[in-house]
Amino acid sequence: MIRSLTVAGSGPNRPTPSRWIPAPEIPVKPVLSAAALFGPRAAPQPCVLDQGHSIEVTSGRVAIAHALALMGLASGDEVLMPAYHCSSMVDALSWVQAKPVFYRIKPDLSADLADIESKVGPKSRCLVAAHYFGFPQDLPGLRALCDERQLFLLEDCAHSLFGQSAGGPLGSLGDYAITSLPKFLPVREGGTLVTRDPRALEIDLVAQGGLASLREAFSVLQEAIDHRRLGGLRPLVRGLELARSLMRSGSPAADDAQDSSPADVDIGDRVDRTKIGVKGSPVTSLIGRLTSRRRLVERRIENYGRLAAAFASLPGCRPLFRSLPAGVVPFMFPLQVDALSDVFPMLEDQAVPMQRFGQFLWPGVDESVCETSAAFSHHLLQLPCHQELSAAELDWIIGTVAECLSS
Repeated sequence: MIRSLTVAGSGPNRPTPSRWIPAPEIPVKPVLSAAALFGPRAAPQPCVLDQGHSIEVTSGRVAIAHALALMGLASGDEVLMPAYHCSSMVDALSWVQAKPVFYRIKPDLSADLADIESKVGPKSRCLVAAHYFGFPQDLPGLRALCDERQLFLLEDCAHSLFGQSAGGPLGSLGDYAITSLPKFLPVREGGTLVTRDPRALEIDLVAQGGLASLREAFSVLQEAIDHRRLGGLRPLVRGLELARSLMRSGSPAADDAQDSSPADVDIGDRVDRTKIGVKGSPVTSLIGRLTSRRRLVERRIENYGRLAAAFASLPGCRPLFRSLPAGVVPFMFPLQVDALSDVFPMLEDQAVPMQRFGQFLWPGVDESVCETSAAFSHHLLQLPCHQELSAAELDWIIGTVAECLSS
């Protein structure tokens, strides 16, 4: 597989010229496999989805938007956001026209409570706490601060579908919590809003139509086959593709009204209008119910340990966390790379599966706002440790990254 991208290998606002980049054959996120659907459902760590009413939507970004709406936020209200972030975390504020106010994080990814205190003002309404890469924030401390300053606490659990903090499950201390399902489950889209607020059950979501469900099923199977899983289902995927093309050609409006959001939904430009009022895919929901939670948790912890051991003493890089504390179920393996601007294009050319969370920070968020966030933006790389990686794939990732670092 080959794709062409414009890549900012040297950091924000300094894009390199467009070039051909091979797409990774090793999946950066979990893809569907037969093993994923067989095994014990009970997980050794609590799941965010079990901590309240779980409202299925199309993405974590959309879940944030619905949470802000339930809080009653309006134009001019302020939301305290971590300075280390991706655009999806901030985009949803445009729906309610709220203003982000960015607070510092510490080198261990924990929120700087003193900086948060200094930035709470008369218009502050909500504090967003992100459990980066599965490592939990100090929830009791953040909860106490929000109670004292009369703020809503929104737990961003996009990186942490499982786990606990200070003896309590993630997603249980926030007024609202959101998840991003493709980061942990073998699905292509989906997010959840988790809350004990009964008003969440009254959110009017439009069910996806049959064509949308077929498209999602096709995409999940096709992605698995592209990554050399479920090869025996290739004829079924071809049949689904044919059925989809026939349905589309049979009606110019095959994506019927059920695949669109209500016309009277007023949203910001940065939130997808076709997704905000739509219920999550039934395909995503089904796969979520069938996926073995225990296998997911145990394999991620095991894979993280292998990566941590491999990079513990390698020159030019340092694992951000050398080991997993009890109760942590990782999303990815964060690795600090000294010369990342030089190494990153080499890793791309070798088709290494990876991400750079926070590579592009919100305009105005720089060293003066948070030195740690700026440093991570330029030097922090994430490697996959998900449950669908084979031992051979992990060995290849480790060997290829080590080779690029050594050169």
